[in-house]
Amino acid sequence: MAAASPLRSLEDEVLCPICLDYLRDPVTIDCGHVFCYHCIIKVCEAARQPLCCSLCKTAFKKENLRRVWQLASLVENIWRMKVDEESQPQEERAPEQRAETICRQHLEKLHYYCKDDQQLLCVMCRESREHRHHAAVLLEKAAQPYRSKVLNHLKVLKGDRDRIQTFQSTRDHKIQALLAKFQRHRQDIVSVFEQSHQFLREREQYLLAWLEGLEQDLTEGRNSQVSKSAEEVTRLGSLISELEKKARESALDLLQDPPDVKSKYPRKKYWIEKPISSAIKKRTEEFSDKLLSLEKGLRSFHGKLMRDLEFKRIRIVLNTQTANGFLSVSPNGKSMIFTGLWMNKYQHGQRFDPEPGVLGNKGFTWGKVYWEVKVDRIWWGAEEEAAAMGYRSGVRGVFGSSYLAEFMGISDGYSATGYGNDMERLEEEWPPENGMWSKFCLVGVARESVVRRGFLNFTPEEGFWTLQLSSAGVCICTGAEPFQILSSCPRQIGVALNYDGGKVTFINARTHELIYEFSSSFTGRIFPFLWLNCMRSRLTLSP
Repeated sequence: MAAASPLRSLEDEVLCPICLDYLRDPVTIDCGHVFCYHCIIKVCEAARQPLCCSLCKTAFKKENLRRVWQLASLVENIWRMKVDEESQPQEERAPEQRAETICRQHLEKLHYYCKDDQQLLCVMCRESREHRHHAAVLLEKAAQPYRSKVLNHLKVLKGDRDRIQTFQSTRDHKIQALLAKFQRHRQDIVSVFEQSHQFLREREQYLLAWLEGLEQDLTEGRNSQVSKSAEEVTRLGSLISELEKKARESALDLLQDPPDVKSKYPRKKYWIEKPISSAIKKRTEEFSDKLLSLEKGLRSFHGKLMRDLEFKRIRIVLNTQTANGFLSVSPNGKSMIFTGLWMNKYQHGQRFDPEPGVLGNKGFTWGKVYWEVKVDRIWWGAEEEAAAMGYRSGVRGVFGSSYLAEFMGISDGYSATGYGNDMERLEEEWPPENGMWSKFCLVGVARESVVRRGFLNFTPEEGFWTLQLSSAGVCICTGAEPFQILSSCPRQIGVALNYDGGKVTFINARTHELIYEFSSSFTGRIFPFLWLNCMRSRLTLSP
C-alpha cells in the first residue's frame, strides 16, 4: 500500500505526451522531450515544415531523433511492476489502484469508452478493426452524464438530510420548550397544592381552636358548678347533722330551750343552673353549621376536581333500538319522555320489555368518562302526585286517553301514534305499591349483557349500577329494598365511569357534591342506562 504513491509518480514520468501510454521505443528530440518513436514519426508525417515539439513548440529536425535505451529499460521495469500490482487480490489494493484497470488483451491503460458496445477501451482497442468505426470517447467525457445524475441525486439527498436535520432541530427545540413548560406546570402544581394545604391547615387549626375553646368553656362551667354545689352540699350537711342531733334530744331539753329552727338553721335559695349554658349551646350550633358547611364544601370540591381533572366529557346519544315501546326518544337522541302509548309497532331483540329502559349508543371497556343527565319535573307537588296516583289506579289508568289529552301539551315535539291492549296489560303488571309508585326514574350504567325481557332487579349483581330518583329523594339499589341517601332530588346528575378502577360515581352536577360511589369489578362493555315510568317527566343527556 505504501508503494502506491511512488509508483504513480514514476508512471507519470514515463508516459508519452502524445498517446498518453507507456513510452514504446522512446526517442528524444532537439529540445530534450521524449516521445514514442511511432508517435513522433506520425506527427512528422502529418505536420507541415518546420516541425515543432508538441509540448514546448521548439523546432526540431526529424534526422536529429535519438533513441534513449536506458529509458526504455526503465519503462519496461515500471510496466512489470504495474502488472504485478494489478495481479494482487482486490482487497489488498489501495482504492486508487483498484480504480485504474488495465486492458487484459493489450496490457494498456483504459482511456476510452465505446458507446456502441458499452465497453472500456485502451488505445490499441480503439484502433482495432472491431472498434475503429465506433463512437469512442474519453472516459471522463463518457462518465460526465452519469456524474451529473450522481451529483443531482446527491443534491436531492443532501436536501433531504438538511430537511431532516432542520426537523430534528425544530423538534428538539419544541420538545425542550414543552419540557420546560411541564417543569413550570410541576412547580405550579406543587405551589397551588401547598397553598391549598396551608389554607386547609389554617382552617383546621381555626376549627380545632374553636372546638377547644368550647371544650374549655364547658369544662370551666362544669368545674364552677361542681365547686358551688360541693360548698352548698357541705353547708347543708352540717345543718342536717345539727338538726338530726337536735331531733334526738328529749322533750324536756327541747322545751327548756325551744329553737327557732328557720332562723337558726336558715335555708338558702340555691339556683340549680342548666348543665349547658345558652351561650355554649349557641356557639355549639354555630360550630355545627360551619362543620356542615365545611363537609359540603369539601364534597363539592372533591366532585369538581374529580370531574374536571380525571374524567373526559363525552357525548352520549340514546340507542333507540334498545328503547322500550312506551318511551319516546327525541330525534337527536339526547332526551326521552314516558308517553304511556306504545310507540314501536315492531319488536327488536335489543329492546327492554316491559321495563321502560334504554341504553346509550356507546359502550366502554376502558378509561374514565363523564356525562350528565338533566331531570325535569320529577319533583311533583302533593296535589299533582295525588292526581297522578288517582289516574294510575282509576278505571282508565295512567295510559288512558283522557290523561294523555291533559298532558300531551308538554311533549315538546314528541308524538305518540296509537295504543292497544298492551297498555292495559302493562297497567295491570305495574300496580301501585302502598298507594305510591315504586320508582320515577333510574340513572346510571348497565352491562351490555343484562337481561332485557321481563321485570328486572336493578342491582349490581344483575349488571345495573344506578340511582333511583323520585319526588321523595334519591335511593340506591344494592339489595332487595332501595336505601335512601338524600331527601331531595337533584336537577342534574353527573355520572363518572372509571372502568379500570371499577367505580361508578354520581355527582350533583350543579353543586359538584358527591352523591354516591359504587365499587365493583367490570366485565364486558358498560353502557349508559336510563329508566323512566313517570308522566310529565323528561330525562336529557348532556353534553
